[in-house]
Amino acid sequence: MEVTFTTPTGTTYSLFNDMLKQSHLLIAGASGSGKSVLVNGLICTALYSHPFDKAGGKQLILIDPKRTELSPYKRVPHCLRYASEPNTMVDALHYALGIVEQRYRVMEAQGLRKYNGSDVYVIIEELADLMTTQKRTVQPLIQRLCQIARAARVHLWAITQCPLATIITTPIKVNFDGIVALRTRCAQDSRNIIGVKGAEVLPRYGDCLYLTPDKTEVERWKVPYITEAEQSEMIRWWVAQLPTRQPLPTPPFPTPPRRGFFKRLFGR
Repeated sequence: MEVTFTTPTGTTYSLFNDMLKQSHLLIAGASGSGKSVLVNGLICTALYSHPFDKAGGKQLILIDPKRTELSPYKRVPHCLRYASEPNTMVDALHYALGIVEQRYRVMEAQGLRKYNGSDVYVIIEELADLMTTQKRTVQPLIQRLCQIARAARVHLWAITQCPLATIITTPIKVNFDGIVALRTRCAQDSRNIIGVKGAEVLPRYGDCLYLTPDKTEVERWKVPYITEAEQSEMIRWWVAQLPTRQPLPTPPFPTPPRRGFFKRLFGR
């Protein structure tokens, strides 16, 4: 999925590849603004030419409260975990942190500054759902992932259609290097996402404002479109590779079951 653009200097620029290079990515916009098109394009670009079990490969941890947006990708061999229930979504974040901590132990033993292995993308399809139902549990996990996961090559994508200050809180927002604002309902939502107004006047269906640490100002882009047929064809091809898939070296990190107050009190 190499959709590239020619810059004034004559070099080629791939919007999706640039987004994949960001340590963490925040994507927000109103319903119908093109978030699903952008996320599908990013995932398809990651899967297009990258293995799932070698250095330089891509792996996915999918958190999908809507149960429909990311579910097609749970069958590809790149998917380490797919979560759509409240408890399993929190467990998936713990699982991602377990991968980070394991990789740091490997880096410490080998004297490395950065992990030499595959990239893991933790994709939260609707951040607002987690922040409204389990904010006290989820926000510290997201903060810790953003703060320590960069050197371990674990990247977090947070997507939401509700860019309120109570959802995109300051402790979360400051840890995202790449920010994408699609069309919003009002100027205040645009400021909540990217710090300036302007996203409220974007056309619908794919126009976005993009900001990274490498850029001195916000840039406007048209998100390339990947059809459902292309998406389905790629998923079918990767699913066909499953019989040859090797066991992943990363062990699971289950969250211990929680006991109620009286069970803890009486030891039952």
